[in-house]
Amino acid sequence: MRTLPKYAAVAAAAAAVVATAASPATAETSSPTVLSEGHADVLGVAYEDGALDLHVHDEENDAEYAPSEVVLAVNRAAKTTAPAGYDFLADGDSDVWILPDTEVEGLLFAGWATEEIAPGDFAGDTLTLTVHDAWGDVDLYTVDDLGDPTVLFDSDQGPGSFTVGAGSHGHLNWAFGEAGVYKLTVEAEGVLAATGETVSTGEVDYWFWVKK
Repeated sequence: MRTLPKYAAVAAAAAAVVATAASPATAETSSPTVLSEGHADVLGVAYEDGALDLHVHDEENDAEYAPSEVVLAVNRAAKTTAPAGYDFLADGDSDVWILPDTEVEGLLFAGWATEEIAPGDFAGDTLTLTVHDAWGDVDLYTVDDLGDPTVLFDSDQGPGSFTVGAGSHGHLNWAFGEAGVYKLTVEAEGVLAATGETVSTGEVDYWFWVKK
């Protein structure tokens, strides 16, 4: 786990990004776009012209961005207390900022999507998403019907991978241990059904701003 820089410095940098971001956002803007609420396929995966691609799809405005063009804001309303039994979230402090896997007004509803992947392109109609690294304390997890969590990525444990189906869509919980600016490094890869070749997006950086 990498320690975050002092909050004052990162908050100032994030504020500068917010100040220069266009509104309403369009994919053509040269300044980073800030997405802070509503439905977004943060880990959007597509396969076109022999290349696998990671992108962000803003469902609210039907706009698509490269991850480098977007800052994903975690609003103050996301701040909560780590649920009992979720020891992987505590890290010595009960406060945690969570973007949940259910839609909450005023928060980003962040998920993944492979709806642009055609059935039969990849072996088993599956792909693998891997979070390689993150600044600070970050956990990605799902929760079953009984309330039990499955951790997909824990920045204290190193890289974490999970499998997703082609032509599908889903959501997960994004938890951050403190306010600040985070970078998550993500990769998508799959095995082509026709050739057995593994194709990858390479490592792609995503930026999150967790508000104090």
